[in-house]
Amino acid sequence: MGVRARRERMSLVTVADWEGTTLDVSGELATVGMAGASALVASMTADGWRGFRDWIARWLGRGQPQNEARQLARLDADRGLLLAATAGEAADQAGVVSASWAVRLQDLADEDPEAARELLEFVTRWRVENPESAQRATAIRQNAKASGKARITQVGGNQTIINPGQS
Repeated sequence: MGVRARRERMSLVTVADWEGTTLDVSGELATVGMAGASALVASMTADGWRGFRDWIARWLGRGQPQNEARQLARLDADRGLLLAATAGEAADQAGVVSASWAVRLQDLADEDPEAARELLEFVTRWRVENPESAQRATAIRQNAKASGKARITQVGGNQTIINPGQS
């Protein structure tokens, strides 16, 4: 099932496939991709990476050795990006890597509810077993300071603000 649309309403997400068939995914399964990606990125630079890496590659491969090998290469490349990032680049790089994995994981979870449950169970278990890394995976920090007539808009990720009155 290819995902065409995802519409959030409270804790319910409606997923429509290419044929227009809908599937309601509620609660934690609606955001399991984001939870999985946060845990994945936090584990990439922590102890216990090998266990997480091997499990997620098997999960993504879905029993196909070629897919598993391709996912291992992708995981290792992304981990290399995180390890090579300077202190000033680390948070931005982690955000980029996390966002791309969130989409991949959620797409698979949307197509296969059993896979979504497996991922959710693994992430839940990983958080219990790795509390320090889990805290990094769920922490969101935003800082802003304004004075005078300034406005502050905070979002996750990159944004460009253009004031049409100034060129």
